[in-house]
Amino acid sequence: MKQFSFSPTWAIMLFLSFTMMGQSNKKLTDPDSWEVQNRDVFFDMGVIHLDDRPGDGVLWLKGSDFHNGTIELDIKGKDKTQGSFVGLAFNGKNDSIFDAVYFRPFNFNDPEKQDHMMQYIAMPHLDWKKLREEHPGKYENTISPAPQPNDWFHVTLNINYPEVKVYVNHSMTPSLVVEQINLSGHGKIGLWVGESSEGWFKNISIKENKMNSLTHILMDVGHNPVFWNDPKSMSMENEKIGRVYMMSEELMKTANNVHAQVDYAYGELSDDLLANTDILFIHIPKKQYTENEVRAIHRFIDGGGGLFLIMDSDYWSSLNDTNVNDIIAPYGIQYGDAIPDKLPGGHTIKSEVTRKPLKISYHEARKVLGGTPFCYGDELGKAYSFGAYAKTMKGGKLVVMGDAMTALYMTSWQGVDDYQCQDFMQDVFNWLK
Repeated sequence: MKQFSFSPTWAIMLFLSFTMMGQSNKKLTDPDSWEVQNRDVFFDMGVIHLDDRPGDGVLWLKGSDFHNGTIELDIKGKDKTQGSFVGLAFNGKNDSIFDAVYFRPFNFNDPEKQDHMMQYIAMPHLDWKKLREEHPGKYENTISPAPQPNDWFHVTLNINYPEVKVYVNHSMTPSLVVEQINLSGHGKIGLWVGESSEGWFKNISIKENKMNSLTHILMDVGHNPVFWNDPKSMSMENEKIGRVYMMSEELMKTANNVHAQVDYAYGELSDDLLANTDILFIHIPKKQYTENEVRAIHRFIDGGGGLFLIMDSDYWSSLNDTNVNDIIAPYGIQYGDAIPDKLPGGHTIKSEVTRKPLKISYHEARKVLGGTPFCYGDELGKAYSFGAYAKTMKGGKLVVMGDAMTALYMTSWQGVDDYQCQDFMQDVFNWLK
């Protein structure tokens, strides 16, 4: 049961500063500003207390969507072996998808476990155990000097996506420096407690830096794409999850290079969903787009948005499976039938999109008709284009591909190696934004 309890001293109020650079503080005095998962929460004289019970718990700050800036707070756990895990969640999408930095106060005075005082996790798949096994020492660390396990300690998270620096008790040296394992790099903020743990929190300050805006890439995963997905929404038993994580890691490199963040569209595309999007990324869908979705995408492009659309041969998805030609028809581009070559290997020419010729992965693609061609298979060359781009009068841009391998970061295929997929993807997103 979710429960809020307030002491009579609530009149003193809990002052939480939720600030943006250049804006005044906002006092969150309304309990409706919070939503709790798997805990009872109590407010008393400026202290927030989450009780202990089986499973993890989190108290989310409603409406928060933090990206870059500084989060400060005081935290207290207790000296209870394997029973005190306390910290802060961020990049929250829901109760199971989030990142967190947390502390193990029961290790603060244990010299044999000093390297396990604090931990970064990226849930739901990359918990402490998996990160420790696969990357020992990378996502956890000691604190020097160590706080007393039953005392309050001050925590400062300095986040500049993708980097996170954690300072304890106003130290000038960070106790932990990690890169987020997260494509979107933004989301809700929450107070987090681990398995059978209770925690106390106070003096919370959130200062977000809005000065350096990012390009927003929206990946459509709501139309049954053949390969791409949000790995955090997938079951660990899914046979594709390893490949999706590999591709996502490469896409994160691309996004960081072009100063962008990636979010996922799980359902129907709409004007509201596309309103904060700069680039819409569609990769081999197998589901029809509704008329409303097609119109919304047209309004998005006509308003200056960028579209990166990729199909492949009929083996993966046919033009009967999905009506992508309806999306690109107004811009003078259409998908055609299969290109009649069999040898692997492709390339780009120097163009507005690719600043120099690139060697890119290619094997059995479909024709892209219209637009300005810039991608060709090595066997038949300029006889058939499998990639073209176009610009609208109002600043919209499109890149349309008839082969999917480069956007899957396939760097080797059937004896052809050293494809420049990362260079290509960076060029495309840089041009579209």
